[in-house]
Amino acid sequence: MTLRRFPTAALPLVAAAMVSGCSDPKEPSAEAFRPALEAQVRDRFCSAIDVMPYEIEGEGGDTPFPIVTSPSRGMAGPGSDGMSVAMLDAFVEAGLATRTAFEKPARWKGASDRPFVRQPLLSYAPAEKGAAYLRAIEHQATREKVAVPSFCVAKGELVDVVRWTEPVGVPGRMTSRVTYTYRGVDPVSFMSASDRKVMARPKEAVANFELQSDGWRPMAR
Repeated sequence: MTLRRFPTAALPLVAAAMVSGCSDPKEPSAEAFRPALEAQVRDRFCSAIDVMPYEIEGEGGDTPFPIVTSPSRGMAGPGSDGMSVAMLDAFVEAGLATRTAFEKPARWKGASDRPFVRQPLLSYAPAEKGAAYLRAIEHQATREKVAVPSFCVAKGELVDVVRWTEPVGVPGRMTSRVTYTYRGVDPVSFMSASDRKVMARPKEAVANFELQSDGWRPMAR
């Protein structure tokens, strides 16, 4: 058995490396804040798909996808509904989503007092290579988290944890204000070159953290 020997001059460096690898998650540091910030910025370039959803007679319709809506111009006008349909169509053209036209008895989702009426419908679902761009994202509702169908034009990436304030004790908790930078990577193929440059440029943001039993976590908004 061969024992590895370190030069005497290298021992302080080895010791420092061992200590840095065992940092206390309850001490404010870039390493303590990074995991939560990475999760927070991942969906920074995503938006909820704001269309009028339909439910089909005899089908559950409780899953985020596929999204079933009406091709009627009245349902997809110039407002947010129309813009979301236009974005979904762009995803289809880029091969990131599928679109299926069909007719079935349906009604607006949640309109339980209305009868099912056979009508033209459109169904959108993520394609295999579009799963990272067209997906459900959890949002905090009044009492619980809900999965909201969303489209993402890029993946948010944490660039750096810039600085943080000294922890301040408020009644019942310890808080710190963290400044960080992030950017967008892996944008959708149909994004313009100018928008790609803007998205790739690091942007600065601030998040409030509180110390919990398992470490530092973003404060609920």
